[in-house]
Amino acid sequence: MRTVSEALQNASEQLEQAGLDDSRLEARLLLAYSLNRSTVWIFQNPEMPLAPEVDERLTSFIKQRLSGVPLAYLLGTREFYGRSFRVDARVLVPRPETETLLESALEFARDACVSNVVDVGTGSGILAISLALELPQARIWAVDRSSDALAVARQNAADQGVTTRVNFLAGDLLAPVPVQADLIVANLPYVPTDEMRRLQPEVRHEPRIALDGGPDGLDLYRRLLSQVPAVLHPSGALFLEIGDQQGAAMSRITQAALPGFQVRVQRDLEGRDRVVSATAKRE
Repeated sequence: MRTVSEALQNASEQLEQAGLDDSRLEARLLLAYSLNRSTVWIFQNPEMPLAPEVDERLTSFIKQRLSGVPLAYLLGTREFYGRSFRVDARVLVPRPETETLLESALEFARDACVSNVVDVGTGSGILAISLALELPQARIWAVDRSSDALAVARQNAADQGVTTRVNFLAGDLLAPVPVQADLIVANLPYVPTDEMRRLQPEVRHEPRIALDGGPDGLDLYRRLLSQVPAVLHPSGALFLEIGDQQGAAMSRITQAALPGFQVRVQRDLEGRDRVVSATAKRE
């Protein structure tokens, strides 16, 4: 029967040999989850023997991780903007760079009178729910075409206590939105189809519908932008997450769709193009 420290060492070595970053941390998180204990408990009880069922659970988790299953799917949660959200194979795993999209939208919203906010392609609901928590005066409308994703998003909204302020809508882009929006955010699929096969193995475990953006990655954004003028308030703003090579192309498309707006590209913490914004020009 292995001890806690022996199991941790073995799991860490397996993940490291597979070339995974932060192998020690991942092993510790998976062991803690298998034990239903905290990572602190692991440090405090290194010689505790593992029960056979716990050892089997950890072995299964490590096997799945080595096959490319995202860590977030195994743990069932992912941190975003300082909060923990449920995630599973029905939704995309939240990325740190999406916090750039959120922060850009919040910067606008805090300086404007924002009543109705629309999150297009809400997925697990991280943007819609974070916006609801940060903008208590606003009503949030969260849209997704996947009923599976909306089920996860609703669970997250209940966990965070914002069920009454976030309206989840099933449908295509802005089609189901019943209000004029002061702010629209969208993190739509933007990976070019040809690049899908070159994604890391763990990314290929995520829903293709949440990744594949067509030949140049911008198909859904073109369709979204054709709908924006009918929904966005003339003094409102639009914020779109993009791939780091799509800034120039997305700016041209956005400017053509919203000629009366000021369009610019914003970078993430790594200095890469990450958000295209369109805001009403000030007199």
